[in-house]
Amino acid sequence: MKVIHTSDWHLGRSLYGHKRYDESAAFLDWLADLIDEESVDTLLVAGDVFDITTPSNRAQGLYYRFLCRVSASCCRHIVLIAGNHDSPSFLDAPKELLKALNVYVVGSITDNPEDEVITLFGPENIPEAIVCAVPYLRDRDIRTVEAGEQIEDKNAKLIYGLQIDKALLFDGRSIKQDRFVYQGKTCNKIQTNVGCCTEDYGKDAASRLWS
Repeated sequence: MKVIHTSDWHLGRSLYGHKRYDESAAFLDWLADLIDEESVDTLLVAGDVFDITTPSNRAQGLYYRFLCRVSASCCRHIVLIAGNHDSPSFLDAPKELLKALNVYVVGSITDNPEDEVITLFGPENIPEAIVCAVPYLRDRDIRTVEAGEQIEDKNAKLIYGLQIDKALLFDGRSIKQDRFVYQGKTCNKIQTNVGCCTEDYGKDAASRLWS
């Protein structure tokens, strides 16, 4: 399986007051051409698809036209996860519709860790890989706030929350190694995550947990 891993498109971004739609369109055309040239099977987009949580109609147009073009190409799967610039609810809204194009969106974590585990099937419906797709984790996703907390308490809760999230995700499907057997077939594991929102210490801790 050939995979392209990309991130930080920031569609709709401005630079010194200039909207960069033309540059974004050129990048997406280049990426779509590369997928065709290299016969890529899977595209992973690890966060910050858009630059702001309420992207313009033009930025959305770039996004949806690209997904339609690539889903009609040799690329069999597209997996998108939300970053800190993205709106989880905005990305998640059309996820059921996009599944018809083999586009899988993980905008936010849910009560079911299985929602972050995506099985990618080959042309003969044989599982080829499982993607552990963890979106950007916000404070409210992994810990609760209590009155009188010190910074040490907040960071301890953060690390515990990340450990729980990781344990549920990996232990829930027994996908602890790089290759594993799924329904009698040997598959590859692809792990991709964006990070979390907290102080620098917490970011370092999150990086260590997910490395």
